[in-house]
Amino acid sequence: MRVLTVCLNPTFQNTLLFSDFKLGEVNRAAEHYLDASGKGMNTARIVSQLGEESMLLTHLGGPRVEEMLSLCKKDKVEILWADSKSEIRTCTTILSDGKATELVEEPYAVDSSTEGPLRKLFSEAIHRSDALIICGTRAPGYSPTLYADFVKEAKELGRFVLLDLKGEDLKRCLPFGVDVIKPNLSEAAQTFLGLTVGEQEDTAELEEKIKPILEQIYQEHHTSTVLSRGSQEVWVQSAEFFCVPIEQVKAVNTIGCGDSLGAALAVALYKSTNLQQAVQYATKIATKNAKTVRPGTIF
Repeated sequence: MRVLTVCLNPTFQNTLLFSDFKLGEVNRAAEHYLDASGKGMNTARIVSQLGEESMLLTHLGGPRVEEMLSLCKKDKVEILWADSKSEIRTCTTILSDGKATELVEEPYAVDSSTEGPLRKLFSEAIHRSDALIICGTRAPGYSPTLYADFVKEAKELGRFVLLDLKGEDLKRCLPFGVDVIKPNLSEAAQTFLGLTVGEQEDTAELEEKIKPILEQIYQEHHTSTVLSRGSQEVWVQSAEFFCVPIEQVKAVNTIGCGDSLGAALAVALYKSTNLQQAVQYATKIATKNAKTVRPGTIF
């Protein structure tokens, strides 16, 4: 199986592990790692670790391109990229006292010349792919319809499509016959109810508002939803609604858990596993991710 992942927000990820961390002090890391990351690379790496052929379509730019390519090669992910003429951002995870703190840099805008070559790369790659995963927010500078155009082209070729998107990007893609969407609860609330995280105080009330929307999405587009809810059971809406429990474990680093879930779902569903079994399998892969120090890995 060959999976094409698209993510237009590449990231270097620093992971720093501290036995103790104090603000305003000099803190020396007990362990530190640098990985190619972002939702797309995390997803593509898991696909590779599951034994499948993995490609990632993205943009790269600035003085660290070769460093990024070297990290991706080590993870056995084939990188297809267009020159963004902008630097690759770096994000940092601080692990201390059983908690993960994420420090996020906003992405740089891509040059206007980036999109044309990227579309050409996509058209070439989707013809030699079995499945498409699109995940994450787009860096500034791309056309708002770009992801929807990718989905339309993939479905015209009969490819399996899974989306880990939110907002208008997600809504624009739905009319083209997406197979599965994988938002979390807060992303679904933001996308379909217009609620921000701060407004989601009554979780039970929020959940009751979301459920009919998931059913409507399936009825209108025949698109299944796998909605993650942190450590709580996963909601799944297809022809019927059902829940899948999450194994309760002591998490080391939750960065990439959702990406692992999406990668495992795509692999399992393409291989004709039924939806319930696929979600059960995917949650186990996400749990393995949570037990590792580095992001988006099950090793």
